Amino acid sequence: MVEDEQIVELIKPVSIGKGDGAIEYTELKLREPTAGELEKASAATTGIGSQITLISLVAKVPRSAVEKLCQRDLQAASRVLNSFTDGGQEIPTGGDD
Repeated sequence: MVEDEQIVELIKPVSIGKGDGAIEYTELKLREPTAGELEKASAATTGIGSQITLISLVAKVPRSAVEKLCQRDLQAASRVLNSFTDGGQEIPTGGDD
């Protein structure tokens, strides 16, 4: 069973903004995406763009912050989001097994 929310600790924290107004992200709190979020992410023109959009929507962080993630952090977040599908219940196909 997959937890409702999982936290990805970033290997390389990212910052957006400058000076006193800068915001640093050290973790991403991820949960199962909604159908609407999946639809919005699917509108991206590339697979990576889709991942970036989905992570941004689910984690509630600006897309510009997700764009700065290192490859390992991007992959870790993607694995967590995929775990909701992989760990979910099997969908009946209607065939005889």
